[in-house]
Amino acid sequence: MTKKNIGGLSDYIVLKEEKEVIFYLHNPYPDCLAIPEIMKARFPDDYKSIVTSDLDEFKKYRGQV
Repeated sequence: MTKKNIGGLSDYIVLKEEKEVIFYLHNPYPDCLAIPEIMKARFPDDYKSIVTSDLDEFKKYRGQV
């Protein structure tokens, strides 16, 4: 069994109806500086990014998907 790491710029949740992308970053700075580039490359312009450092909140969003 492999352990999955949670967090980092590769771990995000897309809420299509809300047009939001939730990123979990334990220590947001300086990783959060790369988010605008990721958003521009991977998502339509009308999507917005949200950064959380609260793992429980992130897991709550993961349950919605």
